Amino acid sequence: KAGNRHTLWVADADGENAQPALPSGEPIISPAWSPDGRQLAYVSFESRKPVVYAHDVATGRRRLMANFRGSNSAPAWSPDGRTLAVTLSRDGASQVYALDAVNPGEPRRLAQSPGIDTEPVYSADGAHLYFVSDRGGAPQIYRMPAAGGPAERVTFAGSYNISPAPSPDGRMLAYISRQGGAFKLHVLDLGTGET
Repeated sequence: KAGNRHTLWVADADGENAQPALPSGEPIISPAWSPDGRQLAYVSFESRKPVVYAHDVATGRRRLMANFRGSNSAPAWSPDGRTLAVTLSRDGASQVYALDAVNPGEPRRLAQSPGIDTEPVYSADGAHLYFVSDRGGAPQIYRMPAAGGPAERVTFAGSYNISPAPSPDGRMLAYISRQGGAFKLHVLDLGTGET
């Protein structure tokens, strides 16, 4: 944010060669690269509510991906680039849905939960979705099949775990845990359960 302008920047992995990709009069959050590196999905507040767009980096053109009743947030691309997982509150509490990334239309709800489900992210092989849910009373990380279905809890250490990031080989899961008022980065071995 600079003055009243918000800008989404793209830089090299080391932070060098930063280039403005998208200016806006309202906040831009949750940028997510498509697997081919040609598009950025992001959440814009220019409609005075969160709406998901996909921005073509080369041309500057963008497409509306999700603008349903309520909040539209937390976009995540599937590894093949064909699906965009998003968090929508169109039916009440925030829940995880899947959209066709080429021709977005009616979203498909992936799980049924009485709580809040959010922050979806695909495993590298595209078989599963990790997400954060408070269905057990506090935010924890869960995993379900990418096509939807029953979810299993993944994190058990700590009472507040968010921001799942699976490793490319599928063996580890990085996440943020709040402990004693401080947020700390943890890595979970998915095979052994060791944190």
